[in-house]
Amino acid sequence: MRNRWIAVDFDGVLSSYSGWKGFDVLGEPNAHMIEAVKKFKQLGFSITIFTTRPATPVLIEWLKYNGVPYDSINSNGHNPPMTSIKPIYHLIIDDRALNYHGQGVDEVVAEAKKIIDKEF
Repeated sequence: MRNRWIAVDFDGVLSSYSGWKGFDVLGEPNAHMIEAVKKFKQLGFSITIFTTRPATPVLIEWLKYNGVPYDSINSNGHNPPMTSIKPIYHLIIDDRALNYHGQGVDEVVAEAKKIIDKEF
């Protein structure tokens, strides 16, 4: 398999999240997602933790302690030269993402409102 990347969000995906409380205030681990990330690694995928958090020592220790395999945190180092700061990924797993698959304007707005209303 050629090198394929999965971007995985931290808050609300790898860990529980109930609102911002600080850079080094991290939620409880989500065992199901951690096991899924391990399975992706076994299948040969590269993993980037794609989060608004910086890669602090506390975050890195949390990932290590909870056995989360990853290749990078917020990195686009695997992108070809002259591309943007957004890392290339073949799949993103995020609790706030909207999956666009050809739906019309009203459907996109309705799905977006569900995500936003759940959060706020």
